[in-house]
Amino acid sequence: MIAMEIKNDVKSDEVSKLVIELMSGEKGNEMRKNAIDFKNKAKEACTFPSGSSMVNLDKLIHLL
Repeated sequence: MIAMEIKNDVKSDEVSKLVIELMSGEKGNEMRKNAIDFKNKAKEACTFPSGSSMVNLDKLIHLL
């Protein structure tokens, strides 16, 4: 999820600036890059035999 904080008493021009920053600004680009990195790490944890999720699932199975 990519999000930016907006105050309660927000004006439309403030929302417009944040949307533009999110869609084409440096901060938005960094947020998208981080989201892709998190996606890839989660995928590795779930799909590789040595991934943390697979290792923990194996430990749980052996405990049962």
